Amino acid sequence: MLAVTRRSKIMEIMMEQGSARVADLSQQFQVTEETIRRDLERLANGGYVQKTYGGAVLIAADQPERPFATRSTERMEEKRAIARLAVQFIEPEDVIVLDASTTALQIAKNLPPVEELVVVTNAVGVVTELAHRPGVRVLCTGGILRGKSLSFVGPLAGQALHKYNINKAFLSCQGVTVEDGATDVNEQEARVKNEMMKVARESFLLVDNSKFGVTAFATIAQVADFDRVITDGRAPAETMEKIRGLGVEVLVAGG
Repeated sequence: MLAVTRRSKIMEIMMEQGSARVADLSQQFQVTEETIRRDLERLANGGYVQKTYGGAVLIAADQPERPFATRSTERMEEKRAIARLAVQFIEPEDVIVLDASTTALQIAKNLPPVEELVVVTNAVGVVTELAHRPGVRVLCTGGILRGKSLSFVGPLAGQALHKYNINKAFLSCQGVTVEDGATDVNEQEARVKNEMMKVARESFLLVDNSKFGVTAFATIAQVADFDRVITDGRAPAETMEKIRGLGVEVLVAGG
């Protein structure tokens, strides 16, 4: 069983029971107690559980997800720098897709004048930002609106993406590790982002330094599935080298 799958099942147990013991989980999943402790450490880092002596307790019955308005004010310097580097890859007549992350919104805000650009998105913020931009045509996926993230998700959003020939996808996430890949706190968000990658010829992962070493609930894709990772100058050097070792180009904003 993959580690990320095991942690997902551990979360199911935690949501049902409210707590779990290392010894019981070790026996149930047929792995060592040290492996379970590492799993609980990852879940604790993601804000899902609190470690206790011999086990862990669930922090909340819901997956913790901060509202979009809150996240959009955090680490703005890093997000703007990442966006300014990312927009250099956008060319006239491109068809690009932007997810509903606060970093992707910064791409919309920092777009230079581009002729005949088509932007496909599931993000309310991106639609609003580009509504009156000359030379930019905006296509919204539609779907089920999630108020907390101001994004459209669900089958309709995924199906809409497959109608277009997309050159580049610009995505972010809640956490990324070499072992578990790019992850998000919400499974529906993760599915839409995965569909964005499937339909795009190139995929860019945009992550500031706070995202590294964090594993969220649902996997979007493995790091090796991306063509480029764009981050800031405070990203951990060792992790960057591991990502380069996977054949993924790593670009450092301001570096």
